[in-house]
Amino acid sequence: MEQGDPIKIGCLFDNPAVNTDYAERIYDLVAEQYKASGRFERGFEFVKVYPYGPPAGNFQNVLQGYYDLCDQGCIAVIGCNHADDTIAIPSYADARKVPLMALGATTQGMSKFTFSISWSSIPHDAYTMASWLKKQGHKRIAVSWDRADHGHEYMLHFRNACARAGLQILTDIRFPHIILPELPQIFDDAVSQFKALQPDALAHFGTGWVASHWAKFVNESGWNVPRIMNDAFCGASMPDYVDWYEGWVGVTMWDDDNKVTAKFYDDYCARYPDGVPPGRELLGHYRDAMTALIEGIILAPIMTPDGVRRGLEMVQMLPAASGGPRTCISFNPHNHRGLGGPDVMVLRRVKEGQLIMEGHIELF
Repeated sequence: MEQGDPIKIGCLFDNPAVNTDYAERIYDLVAEQYKASGRFERGFEFVKVYPYGPPAGNFQNVLQGYYDLCDQGCIAVIGCNHADDTIAIPSYADARKVPLMALGATTQGMSKFTFSISWSSIPHDAYTMASWLKKQGHKRIAVSWDRADHGHEYMLHFRNACARAGLQILTDIRFPHIILPELPQIFDDAVSQFKALQPDALAHFGTGWVASHWAKFVNESGWNVPRIMNDAFCGASMPDYVDWYEGWVGVTMWDDDNKVTAKFYDDYCARYPDGVPPGRELLGHYRDAMTALIEGIILAPIMTPDGVRRGLEMVQMLPAASGGPRTCISFNPHNHRGLGGPDVMVLRRVKEGQLIMEGHIELF
């Protein structure tokens, strides 16, 4: 009897190995679970490329990786892990007409052939942070942010949120978004400028490791200001770095009450008993992205790239491991950004080396 060929999915791993190694295992586990469910008889084959992309690498490397996956017959691609890639890729994906599931936090990367299951969400970050500041009674805010292209998107939404919440931004200072030898001096100058204004709180919008170093620097400076961070706070979920974030509040996609997250974490630990499991935020994000893509393939009316695009637009009310218990993934022809609901991002705090729940957004 003739057997159907497995469907090729391209995996665009343009992020550091510390994340990619986990992503590969998570993607394999999701595919195994779908195979066991009997919902898709053909199975899946992952075709992988490992370009060196932003923030420290180049988008051209990522674009070439996407083209290579298309040339190898992939029916869809999952990747563009950084917001800058996600912003840059849509016109190329639309020209090539192979659907791409992007993973950056930005809202700017959607188009006819690009979809998003975002790691963090820039608008949700900004409004959740403003909600916390308002609830705590912090009205005069100092802001630090970095030079990644999507930094402007954070600041646009945060300014809008502050205006609605009655918060005043006293000043903002922008940092490099890659590690440089001059960072300690840049940070020291920023702390001096901020302290002179005597703000009620500090809000930081960062990207990657620079945010981790900023969190550590502020703590070691002795400036005990209330402080909150966007989802660059994900570094606090890494055991080796959690102490750097002591006293910080941050937005995250990991909610203790989300049963989808808890079950998939148990599934992961059972499937991969050796080694340290990933943080629950990273686990939930990669699980959601691959789950959404496979659901779109299952719903495709024909096994072509355009068929997968149409299938993705039919994905509705898919329970998410990211965010709060009722966060869902849905697409339609006019909305290719999947995660929805007020609790896509929740609040956590590092207290005595533990990452604990701080609460949820209070709509204002």
